[in-house]
Amino acid sequence: MHAAMLLKKPFYYIRHGQTDWNLEKRYQGSKDIPLNEAGIAQAHSAVDSLKNCGITHIFSSPLVRARATADILNKDLNLPLTEIVGLQECNFGVLEGTLRSGKSFSDKWRAGYTPDQAETYDAFTQRVFAAFEQVLCHDSVPLVVAHGAVFWPIHEHTGLTLQGTLPNATAIRVFPSKTADSGWDFS
Repeated sequence: MHAAMLLKKPFYYIRHGQTDWNLEKRYQGSKDIPLNEAGIAQAHSAVDSLKNCGITHIFSSPLVRARATADILNKDLNLPLTEIVGLQECNFGVLEGTLRSGKSFSDKWRAGYTPDQAETYDAFTQRVFAAFEQVLCHDSVPLVVAHGAVFWPIHEHTGLTLQGTLPNATAIRVFPSKTADSGWDFS
């Protein structure tokens, strides 16, 4: 597994708004699925939680569901916005477009199982950390607008105690812990 490190710098993270495939419990991955009406409304509602946070730059996945969320947020925030290809959702290969059934395959994927034509978890992790290096080396207070699985390697590295995947269009602040030298916290 890639031994990555994050620059110890606070950042904000928000998963894109809801899509029809989220609602249907389909694997989206690299498929470019648009926001649905609920997702658009979620993105508009998320703006209030991000105002007055000191965010100075938005970094977005180029996939339409994330970019549309970023654009909606930015109508009020009016900040520089940069797309980073490395923030795209993982490629789930033959699973993309299929319905999730029973248990998620994510634990098996993280342990080394890779669906046919999918991105390996190690390659995905390396890509995500390279993208976050771009974000965190930038002279800004960043907001990252991306996807649920993009946060998995960050979640693992930081040791945050989040339950499940991030909800659609709910921002969190991730920051170095004041109580532990190597830890991270979130709010």
